Amino acid sequence: MANNSNNPLANLNLSGLDKLETKTVNKGFNAKFKAASFEAPVNLGVLETLAGTWVGPGFNLIEVPNMNQAKPGPPPPDKFKLILNSTAETFTFSSIGGDIINRGNAQQDIAFMGLHYLQQVDDVNLPSGQNGIHLETGLFLNLPDGTDPAVQPSIARLGSIPHGDSILAQGTFFTVKGGPQFDVADPTPFFIVNGKRQNDDSPTYLSQLTNAVPPPGIPKEVIMNPNIMLENAIKGQNIIQTVVIFLDANPVDGVATPGATAPVGGITNIPFVNVNANANSLSAIFWIETVQNPDGTTFLQLQYTQTVILDFPVFDANGNPVDIKWPHISVATLRLQETE
Repeated sequence: MANNSNNPLANLNLSGLDKLETKTVNKGFNAKFKAASFEAPVNLGVLETLAGTWVGPGFNLIEVPNMNQAKPGPPPPDKFKLILNSTAETFTFSSIGGDIINRGNAQQDIAFMGLHYLQQVDDVNLPSGQNGIHLETGLFLNLPDGTDPAVQPSIARLGSIPHGDSILAQGTFFTVKGGPQFDVADPTPFFIVNGKRQNDDSPTYLSQLTNAVPPPGIPKEVIMNPNIMLENAIKGQNIIQTVVIFLDANPVDGVATPGATAPVGGITNIPFVNVNANANSLSAIFWIETVQNPDGTTFLQLQYTQTVILDFPVFDANGNPVDIKWPHISVATLRLQETE
């Protein structure tokens, strides 16, 4: 699978099992503890099919601050800047190499498995060597149920981004027959009023979105709903099964997975990020799709949509600070690469 000489994660091993008093018999991705305290199988579950390297195109939309507070004089007319990228992405998943033990106190110990990941995203319209727009590394974990806290099995994602952000997102998963269903990924800035999303549909903000010119090859309607990219990518495909994974970190209304509420997960940033463009919420959906070709053969496809909320206040016409939430939306359609 992912353990080959071209895999940048292949030599990582954080399990440290040779130092633990409870040993495992680790046979690939289906290791089981011998100890009687771990009766349930310890495996990757739905994460097993992620192992390997995924490559494909995508789209990135981010609303960034425009020196609204730093410039002298009246606030600039454009209180934010819109950046659009047509992207090429490589997403690599690799086995940690052993089982992970969390020691219990309120309940018995738990054991689980996970994957390292490395995500690299480039802008296809920038020169090579100057086109990297995102780098992230971390872990996906297949967590078991528990009694204290009383929780159902879940997936956790722990990630670090060089801008100075660390995320912990967690959520549910399930498998369905057929293909995915996509909701609208809305890039409109918004407020939270009485716990609910309320878009700021003022012409000043909407015009920057509706009048924006998309990158070459990206349909204009994708700007107001990046999930259209995902819909277009699978038109005509025969998707026979889809594994759905929901991940949320400090979820907010109008973006989060239905039913996900704080304090699930969270994001921690360096002080510069907190002050200038505070990244404080993430919601993502991953679809692992089994696609059947006309000849009956199949291949694996990974799609995702992700929205990070940036909080940066802007000054209104009267000079008063207004705290608005700004969506940063990324989507991609990736295929698992064959290994040598």
